[in-house]
Amino acid sequence: MSGWLADPRALEALESVGIFLGSYLAAKVVSLAFARVLVRAAARTRSTVDDRVVAALGRPITYALVLVGAWLALHHLPLRPRWTAWLEHLLFVVGVLLATLALIRAWAILMGWYVTESRHAARDGLAREFGPLFGKLGVIFIVTVAVIATLTHFGVNVASLVVSLGVGSLAIGLAAQDTLSNMFAGFTLMADRPFRVGDRIRLASGDTGDVLEIGMRATLIQTLDDTILVVPNSVLVKERVVNLSRPSRSLTTRLEVGVAYGSDLPLVRRVLAEAALSSEHTDGDRAPVVLVTRFADFFVNVMLIFWVRDYAQQGLALSQVHEEIDRRFRASGIEIPFPVRRMILEPGVAAPEQAQGA
Repeated sequence: MSGWLADPRALEALESVGIFLGSYLAAKVVSLAFARVLVRAAARTRSTVDDRVVAALGRPITYALVLVGAWLALHHLPLRPRWTAWLEHLLFVVGVLLATLALIRAWAILMGWYVTESRHAARDGLAREFGPLFGKLGVIFIVTVAVIATLTHFGVNVASLVVSLGVGSLAIGLAAQDTLSNMFAGFTLMADRPFRVGDRIRLASGDTGDVLEIGMRATLIQTLDDTILVVPNSVLVKERVVNLSRPSRSLTTRLEVGVAYGSDLPLVRRVLAEAALSSEHTDGDRAPVVLVTRFADFFVNVMLIFWVRDYAQQGLALSQVHEEIDRRFRASGIEIPFPVRRMILEPGVAAPEQAQGA
């Protein structure tokens, strides 16, 4: 036994084992201290994000200390330089992987808090729109840094690799012009914010619906028929889009009706205004406007303009106002004329009925 202990290589192996066990015990002690001190400190704050971040980082910190102990123990092992270098590379890759996973998890927790609990989320929904984008960009950044660090550790020239990727990305960009156009258009929509999630919009094609999600490639719109309309972002940037929810949910509504010639126009205007205010969906604080717009072939065209409190109730308001106009016109003796065609026959030309009888 004494002869075995006298071997320098055996002593180096024992030192390595002791260093590794010591690092493991130190990691356990630090983990306990981390759990008792930082967790209690985070519990005193109002926000819950720090509690979740501390809980998520506790185990990765323990693993990191164990890796440090393993790296120190490795240099006391009687191994060949080639094996030592290979194990160093392995420990470095494992360490980078652990750090990357820990950062991604912490970033996901921060983004979850930003979207659901931050003041931006409670104020105007900005966080809900930008949160998914920031989350994806953050993960891409963390993974990119981890890959660059790993390649640099193995002696890869990152600068030349970036140049090569730049040339390749140019070819990919030319082949995916539509996809990139939609992605940049999505960034434009998120920055300019012509509409937000939950707004009702009308497209140039006439489709109307509520915005469900503004994605990086397309925007999802729930139409009035309860179907999902997927619109590329580039289309929304180029074409005209009417936001029915801004600046308020009230909506100007127009209704045209034709009355017979000879009708009492002041009476017609009064009846139309009263009919517009009869609906509970109409904004009673804004007086309706009645205009005589034109003299048509068979009737006098009159336009009624009134305001609906909520654009979602425009259909009900129009139906109620139409029914009330019909009832009040009948009661007031106001006639909505039917088209009448008068035929004048020249002398010597038989009427159609006589020609058929002959």
